[in-house]
Amino acid sequence: MMRQFPHYKKHQRGVGIIEVLVALVVVSLGVLGMANLQLTGIKHSNSGYNRAKALMVAGSITSRMRANRAGVLAGNYNAYSFTSSETTCSVRPNPYCQTLGTTAAQSCSVEQLATYDLFSASCGNWGATENADGGVQDYLPLGTTLNVNCDDATCSPMSTYTVAVTWPESQNASNDADSTQRVQIRFRP
Repeated sequence: MMRQFPHYKKHQRGVGIIEVLVALVVVSLGVLGMANLQLTGIKHSNSGYNRAKALMVAGSITSRMRANRAGVLAGNYNAYSFTSSETTCSVRPNPYCQTLGTTAAQSCSVEQLATYDLFSASCGNWGATENADGGVQDYLPLGTTLNVNCDDATCSPMSTYTVAVTWPESQNASNDADSTQRVQIRFRP
């Protein structure tokens, strides 16, 4: 003989609310994870953008040095150092070796051209404003340095040069800690 069990109606009270709360916690953790992922992506994107700008400035100096080889051989580019937080760019070099508004470019010696080249890479070009814009000072964070150095103790026509751009970069969104990033090009002009 088989026993039959009476069917009891089960009543669930409050379980639906607990399921909704658990789902809400899981979704919230997912959203927080996505926000952190987005923040990390922005940080790395900014880092790549700064690196590209630093490479552009370093490449500009190398091109200018190759174009003014006589200035390189005379030592006019060697031992140059610029720090954006310590140097002002409010005074343009004289003579100014590039067209300035409607004024034609002035004739420059190899030494004056080297001075202009370093000013242009550091501060940018003089435009319609009362200051130069562009260059390391405007492209990268405050505290960026640009250094140009001959790699030999006594520079010769066969010496290599190192152009280095170093800048501080924030490690997190709250700007608590900075790291130093560096781009360096070693070349023979």
